[in-house]
Amino acid sequence: MQKFLIFSIILIVPFFLFAQDYSDENVPPGGIAREDLPLAVVWGLSLYGGFSAPFAPDVFAEFWTPGLRITADMDILLRNDAILGLSIGYSNLKFNQQEFWSRRGVDSDAELGDDFDIPITNVLLSFRGFENYMLYPISAAYEIGGGIYQLKNTELDLTDIDPYGSYVVSETDRIDFGAFAGLGIKYLLTDTIQLTLKGRFHHVFKPAQYHQFLDVLVGISIL
Repeated sequence: MQKFLIFSIILIVPFFLFAQDYSDENVPPGGIAREDLPLAVVWGLSLYGGFSAPFAPDVFAEFWTPGLRITADMDILLRNDAILGLSIGYSNLKFNQQEFWSRRGVDSDAELGDDFDIPITNVLLSFRGFENYMLYPISAAYEIGGGIYQLKNTELDLTDIDPYGSYVVSETDRIDFGAFAGLGIKYLLTDTIQLTLKGRFHHVFKPAQYHQFLDVLVGISIL
């Protein structure tokens, strides 16, 4: 899992650096002047699909597996040219039952059901830089922000687990605050549509034990 996450980060960062250098040029061929853009450029709507992968703490990363992620983002351009973002996302991490029984030293095909799966829902606000009044064929993107996270079933009491014992899922339905940072690259398909690849790293401040997970997303942005 650690190698997989490192690979994802390595995949995104070089694209980000390449796009940053590219967009720093004066006006590369195909750049579109702000005055030639439709008024709708002050709003941006993006829809993403991808996956979320658990990162920390250990029990979170060991017993749950990456799950499908869907996210909707809206960009808002303020009068001072700052770009703010609103993001709503959902994913569901599956409980790795084979790993669970293996860690208990048990060879079992017992099904514990879906009660251990972790739905992750978040509503986030972010800062996404300043408008540069140009659209480029390829451009870099970054964002930092935070908001509200709901993570269910993120802790296990493993004290008395055996094939004939019981298990406990604790801290269900908690809502906590967290922060995130993201890097991405955007490719301009048309004057008003961008293809975006991005990664986001989340840190949730749950009482007594934080939680971290990584998103890798691909989506379409309507400018």
